[in-house]
Amino acid sequence: MDSGCTQHMTGDSRMFTSLSENVEDYDKITFGDNSKGKVEGLGKIEISSEYSISNVLLVDSLNFNLLSVGQLCDLGFQCLFKPNEVIVSKIDCGEEVFKGFRHNNLYLVDFNSKKANLQACLFSKNSMGWLWHRRLAHVGMSTLKKVMKKDLDITFEKDKLCSACQAGKQVANTHPSKTFMSTSRPLELLHMDLFGPTTYTSIGGNNYGFVIVDDFSRYTWVYFLEDKTKVAHIFSKFAKRAKNKFNTSIVKIRSDNGREFDNTNIEEYCDEVGIKHEFSATYTPQQNGIVERKNRTPITLARSMLDEYGTSEKFWAEAINTACYASNRLYPHCLLHKTPYELLNGRKPNISYFQVFGCKCYICKKRQHLGKFQRRCDIGFLLGYSSKSKAYHVFNDATDMVEETYDVEFDESNGSQGAHVDVVDIDEEPLVEAMKNMPIGYIKPKEDDDEVQIVNEPSSSMAPQDGSEQDKLLPNEDVHQVDEQAQDVSTPVGTPQMATQRRSQLTSGHPKELIIGSPTRGVTTRSRNIGAFCQAYSFVSSIEPTTTIDEALSGSNWINAMHEELNNFTTNEVWTLEAKPKGARVTGTKWVFRNKHDDEGNIVRNLAR
Repeated sequence: MDSGCTQHMTGDSRMFTSLSENVEDYDKITFGDNSKGKVEGLGKIEISSEYSISNVLLVDSLNFNLLSVGQLCDLGFQCLFKPNEVIVSKIDCGEEVFKGFRHNNLYLVDFNSKKANLQACLFSKNSMGWLWHRRLAHVGMSTLKKVMKKDLDITFEKDKLCSACQAGKQVANTHPSKTFMSTSRPLELLHMDLFGPTTYTSIGGNNYGFVIVDDFSRYTWVYFLEDKTKVAHIFSKFAKRAKNKFNTSIVKIRSDNGREFDNTNIEEYCDEVGIKHEFSATYTPQQNGIVERKNRTPITLARSMLDEYGTSEKFWAEAINTACYASNRLYPHCLLHKTPYELLNGRKPNISYFQVFGCKCYICKKRQHLGKFQRRCDIGFLLGYSSKSKAYHVFNDATDMVEETYDVEFDESNGSQGAHVDVVDIDEEPLVEAMKNMPIGYIKPKEDDDEVQIVNEPSSSMAPQDGSEQDKLLPNEDVHQVDEQAQDVSTPVGTPQMATQRRSQLTSGHPKELIIGSPTRGVTTRSRNIGAFCQAYSFVSSIEPTTTIDEALSGSNWINAMHEELNNFTTNEVWTLEAKPKGARVTGTKWVFRNKHDDEGNIVRNLAR
């Protein structure tokens, strides 16, 4: 025993039952002759099946085993030195713990001798500590140490695992963020991931997004796929283009263990070009956190972009692509403090040409032969920016197609979805104000709670001006939505089999007094009172054929065309008969008559919509 020793120590590593080499906090030990010894470890020495000595230092070149008197006192023991022996006892109760003897002016303790008289736990009785751990409802180790040291005079060391605690408290290990750069140039390491399938199929027919992130610059590429099997093909094309563009090769790629990445095609290509493929641990996406976060950012931005102007979810791929395009030019690297675009291309990005996604735009007609008084532009909305040329991606409402053009003007104050005016209670408004709020062709039905009314969907108030589109009637929905399954409603229909539950009656006799308008002077309502106006069945359209209403309603051709249109609604089951809710107002309909012509201008068909 040594009163000048600050901590228990030994030079024999064979005595330890557990030893840790994590001793960076310990300086070298200085001996009495001013020589120094290096601390090589810290551990525990068992002196019997029940007792052990904790916090013992392993010191290089130490020839003796030293028991620190100071450390014993800190643990709640007192040492009584007598001429021939030393007695160690507990301070609180005076219970003797062990004895030592004096030899050559040194106090020695032989724990293998019965004279040591081990009556209690020397410094920590592990079995007692673990027993209290179980008694105290498997309390946490840090709390248990505090309680046992203050109240029970038992020091407790976590030298093993509690199986019950592991079963009930096991959690995933943390993944701290990196504070240093692990790569020194672009394409040295690429992170890859796949998201999908999405709820909506994009207008290009894709359901998955393939994301590639450069570790050095954080530059992100996103590709859209129909299915997972095309990942290998897309990656091989990307690797070849990246090598040619940046004049450097891909060294490593990192992905999860999905079958779209862990397959023969990708492994054969990586072996062929010398790319090392690393995988994150199973069910551990945190190890590939860079691309996981890159997945979340564009998707979050895309939701906001689609929501701002009510753009259809079918354009999710365009929104994500635009969000990724902007992110590469905006978010600086957390360590290098430059944007991904600048780190990859060596120059600052230009964002002066950016426009609001989904905003209304006017597309110049350049390929069409226009008359002197025809419109010089089509209306559409912005979908993004071209990666191949200096141009914008826009959706053209007139052609229902995505176009790439430079000749376009943007109205960022208006969205892609036109304002929809709700049906108003025109009984309580002046006539002029009611007309302002009423769509063209609006009809207010009679108020009759006992009668079931059938109301068809209102048609668009604008007909296609292109001759090739005249037999195609689009529904009055958001102008930017594309109905890929739309059918030509002008297809001839045979004799209809009217269902008994659809109690709609077709009539060819429309009283002239219930028809408003004249083909020669347009619609006038100011001379009529609001009650008579709301009883009308149909209005005159500015695009009806060059005939009169009398001719349209008296001739069998137009009556048959009207019957055919109504039969189409029944055959295709595009409406359901419902009782009118109490207090509700039903939106009415209008009829639009026009002739279909052949290439020589001859009338080949009468169309009623």
